[in-house]
Amino acid sequence: MPHATTSDAFLLGLESLMRRSGQGAHLSATVLEIDGAPDREALTLATEAMGYRHPLLHAHLHRSPLTFIAAWTPGPAAPVPLHFHVGEALAALVSRLINGNSINIFRPGANLELHILEEDHRHFLILLWPHSLFDGIGIDKLIGELDSTDGTPREDWGETNRASGSPSELWKTADPMVREMRTFPESNIRSLHRPSRAPGTACFEVIDFDLDTSAAIRAKMAGSVGELLSTPYFGAASARAVAAVLAGRDEPSASILLSLPIQRINDPAKRPLFHNHMTAWSLLLEKSSLTDLTQATKSLFRSYGSFRKRKLHTAMDALTKLNERCPSRFYLLPIKHYLKGEICSLFHSHIGEFASGTDELFGHRILNAYHIPTVSTPPGVGIFFSEKNKRLSCTLSWREGALDPAELTTLRQQLLTDLGAGLPVVS
Repeated sequence: MPHATTSDAFLLGLESLMRRSGQGAHLSATVLEIDGAPDREALTLATEAMGYRHPLLHAHLHRSPLTFIAAWTPGPAAPVPLHFHVGEALAALVSRLINGNSINIFRPGANLELHILEEDHRHFLILLWPHSLFDGIGIDKLIGELDSTDGTPREDWGETNRASGSPSELWKTADPMVREMRTFPESNIRSLHRPSRAPGTACFEVIDFDLDTSAAIRAKMAGSVGELLSTPYFGAASARAVAAVLAGRDEPSASILLSLPIQRINDPAKRPLFHNHMTAWSLLLEKSSLTDLTQATKSLFRSYGSFRKRKLHTAMDALTKLNERCPSRFYLLPIKHYLKGEICSLFHSHIGEFASGTDELFGHRILNAYHIPTVSTPPGVGIFFSEKNKRLSCTLSWREGALDPAELTTLRQQLLTDLGAGLPVVS
């Protein structure tokens, strides 16, 4: 079975932090609303086939005693667990799933669950999965074959980090990223993490924008910075929302450090289904650049260009390659050291079109779809965007104790004001 990728190994650092501090596992839920009840027999056949098609769905991580590199140990092939729920509230069910312990990547058992919910004549498919085995693009690919009944085993994994060389060569390549981290203390970087509070459960709120509001948000973006700057635009809006909360905590001079997952391979068709295949880009927004959304967007775009020009993404890949043999808890020690206990200010991503090319499952049209990732504290909060059928969705994810109710209102209102959105439908 395959080694974990260097990106997987980096995420094991988060997994280790969460487990050691009582924050549970690093799980995500993917919610798809469809326009009718899927056939139970078809669901059963599909989950049986998927379990036999992908052996990694029943593997667990184990570090080799010789190399100390984490690798997936195979388990017996079995159907993907399938569960049916009737009448339970969607938010309550998802909360129970992401805060549960049914998936444990360090022990034999299933790494994917499919839950079917019928609530008030609405129908949902809910995938529960560990972030150490998939990223958002991988889950998109998995959704595209969710209703397949082909049980032929296949391999769909591999490393996409091209960093190689001796430890001394890798260290030389990684040095610019290390030097970059050494500059962070000068910028007063803060997150919503509260060291004095014990981490609580994973919480979330999904904001569904209707077609008109989604169109208005895109029009405002196009009119202010242009459609080509959509990634920094939503990143800047998310950063300003966190900054608004920090200002209410008497941290008005705090700078924001975004951790953006950037895929190494842009074309999903050319990358494996399993594992994580991104580099974490650490982009700084100084307090002075957060004055308004347009200025923050342009500043973030310049940071993005500078990160690439200085080849810090290559340096980050070399650094993760160097660390892959280290115990998981060591991964976050350098960044926490330089940031005085922080990791970043928030987690953020905008995956664009959700499950592009997949418009129906089990004979029913997909009405809406979004991810609900759990986050660790620090940083305590994540803001994630996606789009399906021209409708935008935003998931606010936080750890209980990191946000008070009034602060959640501040976060939401600042974000919606910047985006130019009215009152949303909150799930």
